[in-house]
Amino acid sequence: MTLQQQALHVIESLPDDQLSQVIQFAEYLAAKSKTAVKNGSENENGYIRQPGVFRRKMVMSEDFDETPECFKEYM
Repeated sequence: MTLQQQALHVIESLPDDQLSQVIQFAEYLAAKSKTAVKNGSENENGYIRQPGVFRRKMVMSEDFDETPECFKEYM
């Protein structure tokens, strides 16, 4: 039995008041999915990357752009 078939089987047994909640939640998930794909990019594993996740959580040192002493002889 597929996931869609399982979902339909469960949905068919719900009373109307709970069915309306399922519909609202499904619409919420669909809108959330569209927003996530619009704001990010999905990789081959289905993981959705969202820009800005690590914003203000990483700090670069002041001398980040400077060449380290050990590499200066190669330049």
